[in-house]
Amino acid sequence: MASTLLFASCTTTQLVPIEVLKPGKVTLPANMRNLAFIARNFKYDVDTLDNYYSFNYKLKKAPEKQNERLDSLAVQSALDNLQKKLLATGRYDTIVTYPYNAIRPHRGKHVLLLSSDFVSKICRESHVDGLVALEMLSYFYSKVTPGVRDDSGESSVKINALWALYLPGKEKPVDHFRYTDNLVWNRYDQYGNLDMKKVNPDRKAAVELAAQIAGEQYAHHMGPLWTTANRTIVTPSGDEWKKATQMAQKNQWEEAAAIWNRLASVQVAKNRGIAELNLAVAAEMMNQIDLAVSWASKAVKLMDGKRYGPVAGQYLAVLLDRQKQISRLNQQMK
Repeated sequence: MASTLLFASCTTTQLVPIEVLKPGKVTLPANMRNLAFIARNFKYDVDTLDNYYSFNYKLKKAPEKQNERLDSLAVQSALDNLQKKLLATGRYDTIVTYPYNAIRPHRGKHVLLLSSDFVSKICRESHVDGLVALEMLSYFYSKVTPGVRDDSGESSVKINALWALYLPGKEKPVDHFRYTDNLVWNRYDQYGNLDMKKVNPDRKAAVELAAQIAGEQYAHHMGPLWTTANRTIVTPSGDEWKKATQMAQKNQWEEAAAIWNRLASVQVAKNRGIAELNLAVAAEMMNQIDLAVSWASKAVKLMDGKRYGPVAGQYLAVLLDRQKQISRLNQQMK
């Protein structure tokens, strides 16, 4: 818990964490709960370095068999992590993943859309509602060994993934998502100190990690997504205030709310507003968003022009946004 000292040690603020489920950017009917995954095994004609890597600034060619195994591993890692993240949200019930070689490897200038007949066939035989296609996955690995540039050395992967979501009966994908990044590993810790125990990943490990992140990024895009946020509770001086805060920090929100309710009924306007602000946080923690909005609205009126007025106003805006998000989530998940 973070604590900030204010008003000459009379009043403190505490940050309390909350897990928030946010809707995804892909809106599907709530009854569409089953998906199939397939890899297109497509490479662009201009992607001529897929069999190569860089070692100490020199271009090297990997053995053909090694490249085939690595591509299969990368694709499977991306699909597996996407499946794991989506199922964890509770939004989807079943995900069927087709083998890596379901579509033979091929190249072209452009990614051609899957035909509506093909999508419908896959969905029928898999008993699913939609098809997620990994349209393209490319990567390039580079390694600089320790001592060449510095004592750390470095491994990096440039990765580019293109995803699409197809629905039966639709001529075009209902969603496209591209993920491009340059992921870097070195042996420095968070403070910039060299950690001699760390080992920079080799080509196989680095590409596998990068592919997993590519799958995770599309899961974040599709959603819904669990994220951790912080909420502020305010504690003026006094044993009752401190006791309520201690209850809140132990996730005993009903007990804390009972104290704040009592304080809200007897305090002067300034501290009554603080009690109502804390009651709003307690209500949100107990998944009572409408009640939280009600308490926060009261707190904003009482605390207008006072020290914690901006805190109350910002929190009310957060709650109103959450109301909208919950409405979208209900459309997606129920």
